[in-house]
Amino acid sequence: MKPFRILGGLFLLAPFLASATGTVEVPKGVWEGTLGTKAIVACFNAEYPSGSYFYKQYRKAIALGRSEKDSFWHEGGETGLWALGPGKGTTLTGTWKNVKGTPVTLPIQLNLSDATDSDKACASDGYAGLLEAPPKIETGKKEEFAAGRSFRRLRFAGQETIELSGPEPTLAAINRELRRDFDTSKDTIKEYFDKRREFLGRVGVPAEDENTADPSYWTSQWLSIRNYTWTAGTGRAGISWFYRTWDLQTGKQVDLWTWFASRQPSPNAPGPGPIATSGGSMTPKLRRFLFRHAGIDPSKAEENCEFNYRQDAYYDLTLEAKGMRFAQPDFGNGCAIEIEVPYADLGPVLTPAGKAAVRRIVESPN
Repeated sequence: MKPFRILGGLFLLAPFLASATGTVEVPKGVWEGTLGTKAIVACFNAEYPSGSYFYKQYRKAIALGRSEKDSFWHEGGETGLWALGPGKGTTLTGTWKNVKGTPVTLPIQLNLSDATDSDKACASDGYAGLLEAPPKIETGKKEEFAAGRSFRRLRFAGQETIELSGPEPTLAAINRELRRDFDTSKDTIKEYFDKRREFLGRVGVPAEDENTADPSYWTSQWLSIRNYTWTAGTGRAGISWFYRTWDLQTGKQVDLWTWFASRQPSPNAPGPGPIATSGGSMTPKLRRFLFRHAGIDPSKAEENCEFNYRQDAYYDLTLEAKGMRFAQPDFGNGCAIEIEVPYADLGPVLTPAGKAAVRRIVESPN
């Protein structure tokens, strides 16, 4: 079952189950009141028992759902349990207790504030609208890649890129280029909030696509970044990724496939996305060279793996510490081909530009 990103962690994309003892009574609608002494807003969807709440001070949704084991409403991450009494008109009371540590019990007192859309109350203006604010760029903590080289994650409306810090003078221009990854258009921001509301109405919490950006190779000469996306609510078909590589002497992006003449278009790329600089199919000459290097005989491929040995099979091409790697997406069937060739052995298939680039890698490994 695919987890999706919510604010504050991961959550399972599935409706909470009704209690084994019978039909769950759902306090439909949007409710405002207090948990202990803190002001909160809670919502409960009527289509199936799901919901969430947030502290007005923080405005970050905490999931609420039922399980087959008991009659409590469980917080996402099992941080607390809600025991709610039957609703009395527009009033709802109960208790909260923690799950770990010293036992603590707090009173819950709520009043119905919005009952206009009880089926999907968590997606209503009375709840989701309170969680929405114009998005701004959020900056993460510094993460070290290697000695003297670090980066910070930047997020905007569910999108992610990175900001690099290191000794290379061209990083300033690359950072500006990476900031342009953010799509700040009105349509994109609307789509972002629409998706959050869709999941609020389905499972009680606002989901986001899982987007990450990470440096995968970084020396004084070259930089590669991997962007990854897993679309919320989807399986493997919603996964896509791409790599980009920059020449740190010039600050310009480079296409690694041009070091081997060129790649061929591949219809077998792993999902949508700007993969033009990272993946494709190998030319016949390159394919023959790599298969000889790895001792692969296509005529002996297992029947269920024949697709991987075809001329148009998709490969990612990446820089590694000791060589260049040609790797197919791994779908868990044991068929994926991955070949890494040491830089010193690549000469027979490199273009003049490729030979010059590899020479820089070998002569300046750090």
